[in-house]
Order: sequence, then C-alpha cells, then structure tokens
Amino acid sequence: MSRYGSISFVLFLCLLFSPAPLAPDTVLASTPAPTGSVQTGGYQGEPVSLKLVDVSLVDFFRAMSELSGLNILIDPDVQGSITINVEQVPWDQLFESVLRSHGLLKAIDGNLVRIATRETIQEEEEAQGDLKQAAFLAQDTITITRQLNYATGIGILPSFENQLSLRGQINVDERTNTLIITDVKESVDMIQGLIDILDVPEKQVEIEARIIEATTQFARELGVQLGMRIGAPGARNRGGLSVFAPVDEPVGAIGFSTGKLLDTFQLDIALTAAETNGEARILSRPRVSAQNNTEAVITQGSKIPIPVQMNFTTTVRYEVAALRLTVTPQITEEETVLLNIRVENNIPDFTRTVLGIPTILTSESQTKVLVVDGGTTVIGGIFVQTDTEVENKVPGLGDIPVLGHLFKKSEVGKETREILFFITPKIIRQ
Repeated sequence: MSRYGSISFVLFLCLLFSPAPLAPDTVLASTPAPTGSVQTGGYQGEPVSLKLVDVSLVDFFRAMSELSGLNILIDPDVQGSITINVEQVPWDQLFESVLRSHGLLKAIDGNLVRIATRETIQEEEEAQGDLKQAAFLAQDTITITRQLNYATGIGILPSFENQLSLRGQINVDERTNTLIITDVKESVDMIQGLIDILDVPEKQVEIEARIIEATTQFARELGVQLGMRIGAPGARNRGGLSVFAPVDEPVGAIGFSTGKLLDTFQLDIALTAAETNGEARILSRPRVSAQNNTEAVITQGSKIPIPVQMNFTTTVRYEVAALRLTVTPQITEEETVLLNIRVENNIPDFTRTVLGIPTILTSESQTKVLVVDGGTTVIGGIFVQTDTEVENKVPGLGDIPVLGHLFKKSEVGKETREILFFITPKIIRQ
C-alpha cells in the first residue's frame, strides 16, 4: 500500500467509526507501510497500523471488507466491540486474530465469506451431517454374490466387516466359497473393489532340502569353504545365529550355524564326492512347495508305540521320534526369501527305558535367515554319537577259556557325526 493509500484508509476508518467529531481516545492515526516490506508467517495482506477503542465488531468487519475487497456476510448473532492497537500487521493476520479472540468462525462459499459464532457453525454442520446420514439410510439396499477364486471366505471376511455401513451385512457360503453382501450401493462397490485387490493368487516358494549325515572332519572342511564354522559343538557363525543345547547332552546335541551358498551345482559335486569316500551320507533330499507365509514340514524318523490303559482297555498311542525340519518362507519386496526355520531332533534312547519303552531325547532350535532367490543356507549343529566295539582274535586259539584272552583283542570306539541341512528356496513365478 502506498503512502497515500494508507492515509486514505485511515481517513476511511475515521469516517466509518466516528459519525461524530473524533475524540482523541477513539481513533488514532495509523502510519503507512514501508515500501517493499516482506510479510512473514504465511500472511500476504497489506500491513496496516491501526488504533481503535471500543468499536463494534460489525463496523470492524465492514472496514475489512472495504480494505480487502472480500464479500463479507455477518450473521445477526455477531455482537460485541473491539479495541485494537497494532503497528504494521498484515490485514489478513489481523482478521484471523479477531475471529479467534471473539470465538467466531468464517465459512467460505465461493467468493462469499460468512462470519458467524462457533456454536452456529457447529450446529449447522451437525444438522448437515444428520441430513446426509438420513439420506444415506433412506437408500435402497442391494444384495450381490461374489465367488472367491483364491482366498477363503472365512479367512478374508474380517477384512470386509469393518467396511460395511450400519445397514450392511456379509455372509459366507463355505460350500461354494462365495460371499453374500447386502448393503447400499456405495458400500457394495467399495467392498467389490477390495475383493479385486485381495482375491489374488499367493506367491509360492519351492523349498529343496538336502539332509546330510557327515563326519565332523568333513563338516569342518566344508565350513572353511563356506566361510563359517560347523562340525564342532559350540561353534558360532560370525554372521549368523548359533543356539546350542547343554554341553552334557549325550546324544543329539542340536544347534544352529548358518551360512549361504550361491552355487548349488558345486555343492552337489562336493556332497557326491564325500559320499563316495564315506565321509558323508545323503539321508534325504525332499522337495516341497509352500505358499507365501505358509509353513512346510519335512519329517524323517519313526513312531514308537506306547500302550495306554484306560477303563480296563489297552490302546496304543504312537509317539513320534524323528528329525523334523519346519520352514516358513516369506517373500520380501526385493524378491528375496526370509526363512523362519525350526529344527526338532527327537531321538529314542533305548539305554533308558520305562516299562520297556525308550525315553526320547528332545532338542529344538529356531532361527531366521534371509536368502536370495535360488541361494542356499546351511544349518548344522545336530550331533549323533555311535558306540562301536570290535573284537580281533586268532581263530580257534581265541576261543580257549582263560588262555584265549592272550590271542584276542577288543577295541571300543566312539564316532560322532553331524547332520547338516542345506535349504534352497526358489520363488515360483507364474
């Protein structure tokens, strides 16, 4: 605003607020805004300096209308007066401050600015909300059926229940895996859009496992090649997780040492050579497919029959004594696979029996490992100890009582072998 413009505004305020000759304590002169002044705080109005004493709010907003060029409508319940003493304040900032200080709100409708009390605006908004709700409830409901292709109705139902209106309901026909939706058209259309997003085929992962029983020497050599330590109880992988059973576990100590292999072809060559040399034995090479976030279970072992007597009747219950590998794959956004792995080793101990039934030594460990698509992770730490006794004797002489001990020799040995799991996940692409 130029110097003459500011002076004109002051003269306008003097004429507006003082129909009688101005008193010194009623309206004071304002100073013009410096040329090129910059406004802050997001307000862009022309700076004004204004001093008013006990001026009605209606007159103040009328002056703001003249200054800003706004079309202002003032509700009849806007009452009160205002006293102002400001220097170089943007007029839009002054306008907002007066609204807040007097509990007023503005409602903009096109190029019309309506000023009313907060209570009036809130009551009108509530009334409009009630009208919209009444109009919504007055709509006719429709019923549709939607058969699911991939998801189950029971499993996907909770995702839709919160999207229904007050008049809606949704049921599932489990026999045909069909959703029955009743609601107003707007809600039905929204739920159908969600079905299009959620009812899609899950990604699947093919999990190939190589279960190897190897000598501890071979396991150590293989661990050196993989950049990790396996083949010795208590070994810990620098980059992975190792959790071991108590050191006094006689048979079947179990733990984790994890690492990654990127070349399964070379791995197969090494395992085949080790099997030929007697350093390793391939116990199993199962291959299963699992949906994303669904566990796959691989079990190898036996079931021990246990007789159970109840009400003078004997039944047989089977207890599983097996090596079990449970893998749950999770495909990440980067197309890698996060494997949740659990290993259980349940071994029957026939040296400790109860009523002729062997006790079962149980060990369990669990870990998570991130593997690239087609990569391989190795898990070790399950040790199996075998006791051997070999007798060498001279034929005939070794069987002579008492003197036969001079012609024979007995050797007792123990062999510890480690069970290794090589797990390779591959994402199945349609």
